[in-house]
Amino acid sequence: PTPWPASRSHRTRHRSERRPTTEEMPTAKKQPTKRKPKAEVDSDSDEAEVEEEEPVESDAARRKREQGRAAFLRLLRMLLALVPLVMVLSQQPFVIKPRAPGVNRGKVVPLQLAIAGAVHWAKASPTTLRNPSIAVHMNTTARVLLTPFEYFKARESKRAMPAEKTVSGAFRKTEKTLQRVAGDSESKTILSQPMPNIALIGAALITLCSLLTPLIGGAEYGVVAGCGALVQATRSLGMEPQPELYVTGVVAVLCCVLLDSAKPSSK
Repeated sequence: PTPWPASRSHRTRHRSERRPTTEEMPTAKKQPTKRKPKAEVDSDSDEAEVEEEEPVESDAARRKREQGRAAFLRLLRMLLALVPLVMVLSQQPFVIKPRAPGVNRGKVVPLQLAIAGAVHWAKASPTTLRNPSIAVHMNTTARVLLTPFEYFKARESKRAMPAEKTVSGAFRKTEKTLQRVAGDSESKTILSQPMPNIALIGAALITLCSLLTPLIGGAEYGVVAGCGALVQATRSLGMEPQPELYVTGVVAVLCCVLLDSAKPSSK
């Protein structure tokens, strides 16, 4: 059956109804979106999971680095080893007896005391009596060791002649210097002490080891031992150590430390 047609009033009512525009339509308020909180990162677990890789040094690079370090320490030791040598050849007094009423001022120079001891030994030794050339060589060596001081003293003197300001002129002057050193009253007092003469041994160690320290590693231990022996032996004679002795001893100790540091590690 066909549906009944809608009434006229019903159709007109539908036509009269107007649809609302978009401006008149109620707008829905947008709700602010909530951000999800970031998950807390545990730093301890993060560090445990992501570990920084340490660079691994190869054996060749490590050996090269150690060789460079050892070479630098050996060079520094050689430069410091020149300080005791300069102190000895410049004839600096290591201990001094202060002037007092009735007591003359005295000093002990390791090089001069060692030379005086060698000359004293050569005069009474049966070995040098059987072979006089040994005494000649000892005197020449002593004069060579005394030459640098005479040379620089002549260079600084204004009254010295030009011929005396040369090395050969300084060597000629050492002949009288050697006689004066061998006859020094302070040296004779020390040499007259009973054996073992600790002061003479200390002066000989300082002189000999100072000459060998720039060339031979380990000779600086003899310089340290000689400084200690000289101080202990001359203290009973009323002598006081001078800054030159302390400087020589400290530099020798530094040379010992550098020598030990320059040795290759056991790893």
